[in-house]
Parts: sequence; C-alpha cells; structure tokens
Amino acid sequence: MPPKASPPIATSEVRFRSLFDNTPELILYQNEKAIILDANPAFLALVAEPRGRVVDHCYDDFLPPEVHALFRQKLEEAFAGKTVRFDMFAAQGKSAPRHWDVVKIPLWENGAVVGVHMIARDITEKMLAQQEIVTQNQDLQQFTYIVSHNLRAPLATALGLVDLLGTEEPDSPYFEETRTHLQASLHQLDLVLRDMNTILAIRDQKNLAEAEAVPLAEVVQQVVQNLQEVVAQCGGTVRVAIPADLSLRANRAYLYSIFFNLLSNALKYRADERPLEVSVTATGGEGKETRITVADNGSGFDQQQAGDDVFRLYKRFHPHRPGRGLGLYLTKTHVESMGGHISVHSRVAEGTRFIIVVPY
Repeated sequence: MPPKASPPIATSEVRFRSLFDNTPELILYQNEKAIILDANPAFLALVAEPRGRVVDHCYDDFLPPEVHALFRQKLEEAFAGKTVRFDMFAAQGKSAPRHWDVVKIPLWENGAVVGVHMIARDITEKMLAQQEIVTQNQDLQQFTYIVSHNLRAPLATALGLVDLLGTEEPDSPYFEETRTHLQASLHQLDLVLRDMNTILAIRDQKNLAEAEAVPLAEVVQQVVQNLQEVVAQCGGTVRVAIPADLSLRANRAYLYSIFFNLLSNALKYRADERPLEVSVTATGGEGKETRITVADNGSGFDQQQAGDDVFRLYKRFHPHRPGRGLGLYLTKTHVESMGGHISVHSRVAEGTRFIIVVPY
C-alpha cells in the first residue's frame, strides 16, 4: 500500500496559522538574539501592546530582570538543537505575575537551527490547586496528630480508672473519688470529640456556606451587645468605628463567630492592672479590599516565642487563664473560607492587635 501523500505546504501553513491565531497559549518566534519575529494574538492581548510594538523588539523588554538570565540560557539551549521545557513565575508586559509552563522548540532548516518557537501555557490555577492540596495535607497531618494526642490522654486515664474501680469496694472512700476522676476524664474526652465535630463540620461546609452582603457594623454591634454584661463587669469599653454602609460578602454566622472569638479573647486575657479597652475598625468597600482591625490593651503574649503556633489547634499562651485553644483556630478557618488572611501583632503587658484582610 503506497504511503499517504503529505498535505500541500499551503494547507499546512493555513492549519498552523489557524492554531497560531486562535490558541489561548502564548506563541512567539524568536531569533538567536531573543528578538521577537512573530507573536500570536494571545501574547499581544497579555502584554496589552499592538503588534508593531512587539515584533522586532527583544523579548527581555516584556520580562522582569530577574528572569532574563533564565530565558537567555534556555534560548541558547534551544539554538543548540534541544527542545527545552521549564516552569517560571513571572509577569509578562503589563500583566500580573503568573505561573507558566514554557516550551522552546528549535526550527530546523537545511540542518541548522534558524529560529525558535516558544509556547507558554498559563498553569496558575493548577499550581494554586496543588499548593492548596499541600496545605490541606499539612493541616490534616497536624489535625490528626493533635486530635489523636488529645484523645489518647483522657482515654488512657479513663481506662486506668476503670481498672482501679474494679479493685475498690462500692462503699469505699476511694471508690467515689475514683468515680469523680473518671467522670472528669470522660468529660474531657467528650470535649475533644465535640471540637473534632465542630472543626470537621466547618471544613465540610465552608464551600457550601451561603454568602450574602453582610453589614459589618451590624454584626459587630450584635456581638458587643451579647458580651455587654461581661464588658460592664470588668469595667471595660469597646469602641466600634465601622462605616454603616460597609458590607462584606460572606457567611453571616462565620463573621459573627470571628468577632465573637476575638472579643471574647480580649475579655478573657485582659490585663489586671488597667481597664480593658478594645477597638474594632474596618475600612474598604467600593471595589477595594476590606481591612478589619481588632485591638486591645490586654496582657498580650510573647509573639516571638509563639512563632507560627498562634492559630494552631489547642495552642494556648496563657496557662493561668481558662480556655482550650480552639477559638483562634476556628477564626482563621472562617477567615480563609472567605478568601481572606488574618495576622496578629502582640506585646507582653501592652496588648494584641488582629488584622483581617479580605480581598474584594
């Protein structure tokens, strides 16, 4: 059977030009000096420049200086006859920095490389998804370790007490004492299981939670009102400076939980030597990110010693005060479910400031 004839050159060029013009990938044709000899519409749209300001210009003009050496090296490898593939994170032209999967393909003619085609595919979403999986796995490992540790302690104690009860007479003075200790251990075990249920429920629902335009000042005032009795008892004051028209698209229950946890912490860890003062401020709206600050003049904590543990599950920095180390972990989870970020600044005997930033 005779081999199939190759398609006419004109037909091949039409097919290539159709791909060149319509693909979402960036395609450039360069010479050995990195001069762009041709650029497809996707590249022109990305750099927001007309064809006349791209063709016959050096590709370096559209790249940040920190990647010039990398691209020069890969271009040299391609002109040496190798097909080169690599990843980079960089802006191109006026675009925002993105992750790119880049391939440089040598074009041969009469046994020599006469040019290089560069194809760049945007893999930003893929990289972000991979990073999210890595973060989730790290969180899961931390969660599993902490929960197993916190379950094991009261369970081991309870088992030991059950064995001890078997050796005591019901009317023995030690029987009731052992039973009380057993009850306390089982109560602690129940608390850990409840914490697990709360955390897992939030994780399962964070992508399903219904978002709405929530007036921030309204939610904060609800929290302040519900904590007003405790605030009055300690002689404290809570000042709220949030524009009445500032709303955040979020789950209302999550926002309430965020402010309730932060204000409860301020009350719980207030300084004994001065009246508590808490301020809650927020700015943003009208197409800008929302920035929320909750600051107090409480006892504070050693931030350098705390390191990255501030928002971790069951981490506590005031052992002489009641608490389980759950509130800030849940607060961080709520903030991140809205696509936001929370940070903290604290000094011993001066106070603590939490800053929440939620993108528009």
